Amino acid sequence: MIRLTWKAGSKFLDDKGPGFAIMLFVAFMSWILFWPHGLSMNMAAGMGPEAIRYEKVSTSYSQNAAELMRSNEEVFSRSLSILDTKKYHCLLTEFLSRGEQEGSQSASLARYETLCGIFTDAAAMVDTYAERLGGGGGYYPELHEFTLHTQGRERAIGPFLTQGECIKIANRLARAGEHTSHCLPYGQARHPTPGLGRG
Repeated sequence: MIRLTWKAGSKFLDDKGPGFAIMLFVAFMSWILFWPHGLSMNMAAGMGPEAIRYEKVSTSYSQNAAELMRSNEEVFSRSLSILDTKKYHCLLTEFLSRGEQEGSQSASLARYETLCGIFTDAAAMVDTYAERLGGGGGYYPELHEFTLHTQGRERAIGPFLTQGECIKIANRLARAGEHTSHCLPYGQARHPTPGLGRG
C-alpha cells in the first residue's frame, strides 16, 4: 500500500510538480522581496527599501546577484529565469534525495541532479554579470536566450551575455535529454526544437 501510494505520488510529482513548485517558489520569492510589513519593520530599524531589497536578494541568491540588481535592474530581472530555475531544480534534488532512502524513483532524482548542476553553472555565469557589465573597456554584451520545453510548457532561459555561453548551457541540457531551442538574441527564442541547443 505504501509502495503504491509512493508510486502515485512520484508520478504526480513528475507530471504536475515542476509547474506547481515554480509557481509556489515565485510567489514565495515575491512575498519575501515585496511584502510591505517586512519593509516597514526594516525601515523602522534604519534601512531604506533599496538596502532591504539588496539584503534579501543577497540572502536568496548571492551577493553578486544583489550587485547586479543594484547596477542593472533590467538584466537582473531577466536573469531570474536562470536563478529561480537553479533554485527550483536543486530544491527538488534535495527533496527527492531524502525520499531516495524510502525508495523514490532514482531516474527522477538523477534528472534533477543533472539539471541542478547545469543551472548551478548558469547561475555562476550570472554572478559575473555585474563585474563584466560595469567593467567598462568598451564591453558590449550580446544578450542571448533559449527556450526550454518541459511538461508541455515553454520557458525562456536567459539572458546570457554571449552567444557562446548560451550555447554551452543549451547544449548541456540537450545532451541531458531536455528540449531546447536555438540560442537567439534576447526576446526571439520562442519555438523549441527537441534536443536542439546549437546556435
